[in-house]
Amino acid sequence: MKMQSKVEQMMMNAWPALHTVDYDGWKVCFASGFTKRANAVYPLHDIAGDQNDWAGKIGAVERMYAMQGLPSIFKMTDEPRLSLLDQQLSVNGYEKEGATAVLTCSLGQVAEPAKQTVEMTMQPTARWLARYAEMSGSSKMDMAIMQQMLARIEKPACFVILYEGDQDVACGYAVLEDGYTGLYSIVTSPAYRNQGYGEQLVLNLLKWAKLSGASEAYLAVVQDNAPAVRLYSKVGFTDAYRYWYRLKSAATLS
Repeated sequence: MKMQSKVEQMMMNAWPALHTVDYDGWKVCFASGFTKRANAVYPLHDIAGDQNDWAGKIGAVERMYAMQGLPSIFKMTDEPRLSLLDQQLSVNGYEKEGATAVLTCSLGQVAEPAKQTVEMTMQPTARWLARYAEMSGSSKMDMAIMQQMLARIEKPACFVILYEGDQDVACGYAVLEDGYTGLYSIVTSPAYRNQGYGEQLVLNLLKWAKLSGASEAYLAVVQDNAPAVRLYSKVGFTDAYRYWYRLKSAATLS
């Protein structure tokens, strides 16, 4: 399996939708509208011979999302085999948004964390969920959906809170699969940002991953999030590939 397709599949496993439909080589994901990543079509399998049937397949997907009151979204990567589908979606009125870089690094080159004042659990505790909600500004409704999604993770995972004295300052989680670890929901408390706590959280997650048998790590970061890009570059992450979304709102569906 090509690296891009492998990582895309691992992302689906680590940030699982509440419901997924297998539709003729496409994974159609639903999670009550919480995040584009969990409410998008993943055209994972070879689509070279599908061009003549794209109109029917795209229309069927649009109807699925419309029944849920959701926009129709495709998660596209820069893999060459997807270029024609991306062009067709553009012709069909799908807007491009959410340009994101997927970064990878070898764990053999990662530094040891300087701060190891962390709480690590294999499941998201009430404390972890509360801290994530506070630090990210997530609503109660979003957190209720996120909790359901996290409960569906079937691969080994580690949920980490980094604290300083009696203050929880950063949190995030990692998921292990097939020698890789993916980092997710990395967030630092607003009062403690730009002080190195995010880097220490990441290093603690990567140390857990290395001790658990992983040799490579990956994560996704929005391309225009300059502080996050600098942080991950400092840790040792480099560009692997890019993805974006093609979105068509329910109001414009034909």
